[in-house]
Amino acid sequence: MKSPFDSIKEIFFENLDSLKENQRYNFENSEKFMLWIVGFSIGGLSIIVTNLTAFNQTFQHSIVKAVLILLAISIISGIIYRMAFYFFQIQYQSIEFYLKGAFSNKEMMSMEATDLTEEHDIKEVLRRLKNDFDEDASFILDDYAKLTDDGKLFILNDLKTHYKRVGDSVKREYDFSINYVKSIYKDAFGFSDKKIEKLFKSKTAIKLKIFGRITTVAFFVSLLTFISVLIILCLNF
Repeated sequence: MKSPFDSIKEIFFENLDSLKENQRYNFENSEKFMLWIVGFSIGGLSIIVTNLTAFNQTFQHSIVKAVLILLAISIISGIIYRMAFYFFQIQYQSIEFYLKGAFSNKEMMSMEATDLTEEHDIKEVLRRLKNDFDEDASFILDDYAKLTDDGKLFILNDLKTHYKRVGDSVKREYDFSINYVKSIYKDAFGFSDKKIEKLFKSKTAIKLKIFGRITTVAFFVSLLTFISVLIILCLNF
C-alpha cells in the first residue's frame, strides 16, 4: 500500500496526459470558432468595400464607417488571439514539462547540504546523510557508543565533514549537468549564451498568465465586435 504522498503524486502524474488532451481539445475548438468569426469578418469587410456605393445608399455613412471599423477590430483581435494562443501554448508546454518532472517517480537527492556546524547529535547527522544523500552510515553507532568523549567528538566532526563534502560534490555534479544541457541546447538551436540563460531563468508562470489574459480578451473582443456588426446592420436595415 502506498503512502498518501506517493498516491497523490501518482494521481496527478497520471492526470497530466488528460489535462494535455483537454487543453489541446479546447484549443482546437476555440481555434475553429475563431476561424469562423475572422472568416465572416473578412468576408463582410470585403463585401462592404466592394459594394461601398450600394451600402452608402442603404445605410448612413456613419453606420457603414462604424461597421467597417468594427469588422477591422474583429479581424485584428482574431490575429492577436492566434498569436497570443501560440505563445500561451509554448509557456504551457514548459510548465507541463516541469510538472511531469515534479510528479514523476524520479527522485533526486538534495542539492544543498544543511549547515550542521552546531549539531551535536550523531544520530541527526546520520539521518541527514541518509535522507539527503542516501548514504547509510548507521553501522557506526555500535562502535561510537564505546568511544571516549574525544573519540566521539572526532567521529562526529568527521561525519559532518563527510556530509559537507558529499553535498559539495552533488552540487558540482548538478551544476555540471545543467551546463551540459545548456551546451546541448546551444549547439542544437544555435542559441547565444544570453539566450540560453534567459531560457533557463524565464518566468514561465507569469508569461503564461499574461498570454492567457491576452488570449481571452482578444477572443471576446473579436466575438463581440462581430456580433455588434450584425446587430447594427439588423437595426438599421
